Amino acid sequence: MAFLTKRGKYYSINWRTSINGKVKSTRKALGTRHKDVAEKLLKEIEKLESLGKINPFAKGFDPKKALQMNTLKETVHCNTVSESIELFYKSKSHLSPATIGAYQRALDHFVELNELADEHPTNVLAYHFENVIFKKGINSATRHYYFRHFRSWWKFLLKKKIVEKDYFPMLKEDLPRIRENTRPKMISEEELGILFKKFDEERERKKDLPEFDPDLVQHWFKPIVALYFYGGLRKHEAAYDPELSYSGLKGENLIYEDGELSYISLPPTKGRKERLIPIINELKQELDTYLEVRGKISPNDYVFIYTGGNTKGHPVRGMRVYREFKRYCKEASIPTTRTLHGMRHQAVTTWIEKGFHTAEASYMAGHSSQKVTEKYTHLTVSRLKDKMNALS
Repeated sequence: MAFLTKRGKYYSINWRTSINGKVKSTRKALGTRHKDVAEKLLKEIEKLESLGKINPFAKGFDPKKALQMNTLKETVHCNTVSESIELFYKSKSHLSPATIGAYQRALDHFVELNELADEHPTNVLAYHFENVIFKKGINSATRHYYFRHFRSWWKFLLKKKIVEKDYFPMLKEDLPRIRENTRPKMISEEELGILFKKFDEERERKKDLPEFDPDLVQHWFKPIVALYFYGGLRKHEAAYDPELSYSGLKGENLIYEDGELSYISLPPTKGRKERLIPIINELKQELDTYLEVRGKISPNDYVFIYTGGNTKGHPVRGMRVYREFKRYCKEASIPTTRTLHGMRHQAVTTWIEKGFHTAEASYMAGHSSQKVTEKYTHLTVSRLKDKMNALS
């Protein structure tokens, strides 16, 4: 029997078996601190063990080397670009369907435009990538989109020694810079207050209608939006998506101290990092008010659910939150450029502006790298300049 354990920051696989009544066990390090990666490696190792390809109790057995050797065997039959792309998708199976879909759209376009489906990967040249990335009529953001997805696939082929030449350092030199367009997506605290006021006014107006049903009131709207704004959560870390294993905030994610709601605890999600986010008073008020209406929540219960209609008891989906957010923005005359993810940008920016170190902001945001968080310092510097100019 194999199972995961964690010693310090890193995961290992433990095996335990009984031979002639004597228990024998062994532990092998996986060299990763990410739970989702460790779980994927465990499944692959268990598959190899079930096929009799490995013996975990053999002297000198290394699970990482065993997986590498097995991967190399799989790539021997990679004779076409199409086959190499399928192998690439297989290596990305731990990602969300939306992310896989983005890779598929980019790579399908690349293969079709260049007619490379049946060519060997070594026949792919720099100009094939240039045909798509630098095609006339597309904007800078789209060029960068193609560049990122093509580079990820090509790095996979380089790592597996399917190809030898790396064209992307050269291609990167010719990429145009992307204009910073994060600000229009970010909602201010003043605008958030206007948005919530419009929601309250709408709810009061509906109470006087003869068809009013109290079970259909969207009690979840304000607390879930407040989580995005003050807690910096991604859309589906709070709301639900049936295609994402980590989606939907649950009772187990709410951490209490002395009977008071104090933290949001999140396991590895998109950024593959566990994190603990302190709850500030503004967010706590919205969550406490909602939880009084919601009632008792078990650890495995979703926090945000529909309380009436055909979906009663089902978790609130991210797309529903998005639609309602956009609707109330329009009714409150708030620019429609504001987005749910923009509130996450606002949260991280605010943390840095209020004195949090970049490493602390990175931890609370669950960024895969501190470098991702460092871009927010440019936003704060821009705001400092605006304030300085206002003094003139």
